[in-house]
Amino acid sequence: MNNDIVKTALAIKKLREIKGLNRKAASVLLEIGHKSIERIENCRAPLNEERIAKYVSRYGFTMEDFNLCLNGHVTQVRDKYSPEKPKVIENNRLRRSYKRIVTKEVKTLQVLRRLKRLTQHKASVYCGYHRSAIGHIENGRIELTPKKVKHIVEAFGYTMADFEYHFKSDQFITDIQENCINIIRALSEEKLKAVYPLLQTFNK
Repeated sequence: MNNDIVKTALAIKKLREIKGLNRKAASVLLEIGHKSIERIENCRAPLNEERIAKYVSRYGFTMEDFNLCLNGHVTQVRDKYSPEKPKVIENNRLRRSYKRIVTKEVKTLQVLRRLKRLTQHKASVYCGYHRSAIGHIENGRIELTPKKVKHIVEAFGYTMADFEYHFKSDQFITDIQENCINIIRALSEEKLKAVYPLLQTFNK
């Protein structure tokens, strides 16, 4: 078997493992079946440059990271993306999971997720977290550090500039959308028919 094919498959596999994903979770990110991932990692499915770049990006890495893995520098990539170690708290009453602190940072991350139309489960997969992690974050049960915020923002496909834009907004766009929907739902049939032509003009 061609040595380059083996090295490529191994590098793709290492990126998945660094992300902390099993094949089933990875299949959600790559939008292919987990059996296909198995074939790729076992050198039974061809990979062209376009597919490699797509999978590397979906895993949240750069081509530089891929090339490092390709050349055997897996530890260097792993150290770069190693998650922060959680603080060990002996007293359960002091644990963050016993509290609910929903900050504006948390709300902003929720807005970004909803704009991407990601479920909490799928968003967790994108971030390489346990399936319930984003739910706990949005419920204010997990403390957010700047590093963690940046990781989530970029995993969603945004930049920190996007995050800052929504964070500094007087009103979140998703709240405006919900308010508009609630207003429309509360309208009588007569009023709804009256505003419908106006609403259509905004859809052009």
